[in-house]
Amino acid sequence: MKKGFTLIETIIYIALLAFLLGAGISAAFYIIDSSQKNKSEVNVQAEGNFILRKLDWALTGATDVSAAGTTLTVTKAGGPYVFSYDGSKYFRLGAVNLNSSLVTVSDVVFSVSGAPKKVTADFTVNGKAFNLTKYLRK
Repeated sequence: MKKGFTLIETIIYIALLAFLLGAGISAAFYIIDSSQKNKSEVNVQAEGNFILRKLDWALTGATDVSAAGTTLTVTKAGGPYVFSYDGSKYFRLGAVNLNSSLVTVSDVVFSVSGAPKKVTADFTVNGKAFNLTKYLRK
């Protein structure tokens, strides 16, 4: 009896190897792609939360506040703080951008109403909506 592989056995082994390599590459691509999407979502959430926390910080202890469309002016100890939207992609505190160039801020609207003053800030980061409502205490 001869030892070795026949042509059919060799073709079957090559086909199995090709199938396993294809499945492995496909799975690796899926994992890498979903990892990138998760990083993007985490980045959007982090940028939006950072802006919300900055607004909350500025409004805590504020003595006065006024809003005009995409600009919010907060008066408190340490000077006035002016939050604004530059109309393209950046949310600003004074001249400093509060978000990175990796995300785009849009649909920024500030409003102040009632007594005690109710401050509302609405904006979106890469299509995800964020909202802050805070009442000023006297």
